[in-house]
Amino acid sequence: MRGFAIGVAYLCIYTTPIQIFFIGWVIFMISQTEYGIFTLSTKIFLVENLKFLHDWVYSWVWNPWLDFWYKFPALIMTILKTVFSTWLGFWLLKRFK
Repeated sequence: MRGFAIGVAYLCIYTTPIQIFFIGWVIFMISQTEYGIFTLSTKIFLVENLKFLHDWVYSWVWNPWLDFWYKFPALIMTILKTVFSTWLGFWLLKRFK
């Protein structure tokens, strides 16, 4: 259990730069297109930029559940996920190391 928790902690911490890259990408999309902070949903972002990822995730996960989460603004959800994931990683690392 301890080893698994430390592995999850490192995964959460090490994926933070990737998430920051996505935040920058979403900010770039908002500044270069007609979308605003509240109008660029995660679903629109994925369909326009990462169609293969969108289709792959929809083939594995329950579609109504994804529709619920993907309707929220991409920038806000990405920032919240980055903050929570990084916090969780450091908390798990402190607790289990």
